[in-house]
Amino acid sequence: MHNEEEVDKIKPWKALIPTIIGLVVVYYLYSEDLKGVGEIVFTSKAMLALAGAVGLLVVRDIAYTARVKLLSMGEFSWKSSLYVVLLWEFASAITPSVIGGSPIAIYLMKREGMTLGRSVATVLATSLMDEFFYVLVVPFLVITIGMEAFIPADLSSTAELGLRAMFLTGYGIHVVITILIMFVLFIAPSATRSAFMKICRLPFLKRWESKAVVLTEEWMLASESLKGATKVMWIKVLCVTLVSWTARFMILNAVLYIFFDSVQNLEVFARQLSLWIALLVSPTPGASGIAEYSLPVFMQGVAVVGGVAVVIWRMLTYFVYLIIGSLLLPNWLARTAGKID
Repeated sequence: MHNEEEVDKIKPWKALIPTIIGLVVVYYLYSEDLKGVGEIVFTSKAMLALAGAVGLLVVRDIAYTARVKLLSMGEFSWKSSLYVVLLWEFASAITPSVIGGSPIAIYLMKREGMTLGRSVATVLATSLMDEFFYVLVVPFLVITIGMEAFIPADLSSTAELGLRAMFLTGYGIHVVITILIMFVLFIAPSATRSAFMKICRLPFLKRWESKAVVLTEEWMLASESLKGATKVMWIKVLCVTLVSWTARFMILNAVLYIFFDSVQNLEVFARQLSLWIALLVSPTPGASGIAEYSLPVFMQGVAVVGGVAVVIWRMLTYFVYLIIGSLLLPNWLARTAGKID
């Protein structure tokens, strides 16, 4: 894909689309709740909870940045890693969830000076860590609090059955993706390369064969580098992944503490794992609109989530990246202009 096409995909003005969708849905669903914002008394406990939510946001991004820096195997500085993380989140926020920001993340890394093959391998390695988190945490919570904790209460039997099937199917897909990435990246990269090259030699793809050769050579070097990484490095990567995802989900818990004295923390965490599956297939940019509608539904039985809580949650997990990304992108494009072919 041409560089101009990639840049066009992450233009700042595209942040307006999901922002408008999200705000319209929030107003439509929670206009009555929002009218009472002025009557809310923010106690010292509430302010502490809000500060905790913001702190978790910072922890999340620091952990993400550390992971990118570790997986870059020394190619990225802390500054470059942070830019990649924030613009990756921005890209995810302006693209449909079903597509995600990974294709643009590859471009971000390449523009920061990494080869295309290593960029692909690094993005896949981050995806592998994300899948590991989900595959490991779900069974832990099932053992700890039970399967029922993942399913919203007060649903019809049909809706409950559908959500249960969606959750189990989604978990199965995560397991399959984990195995596939391990196969492609670590178990049989040579076989993957051979299969990819056979596809590129098809008559209608042959014009890209020379580029595919370079890509796969870079891929193999990146794969060997990752396979040769020390156990300590992979333990660090796994640890920062656990920290980043835990902080990401705990933001909602902190937001709920603004309004409530006690929160069913593990249950709220489990419901977010279910919600994540639902939002992954959203056709809207960053699941805008759907996330605002779905959160109170998925929290039924463990927390009453009003409009103000939804707005704060989305501000800290979504809109903040639209704002930061829109501000950073022009400067980043100028700064990295000389690093890309």
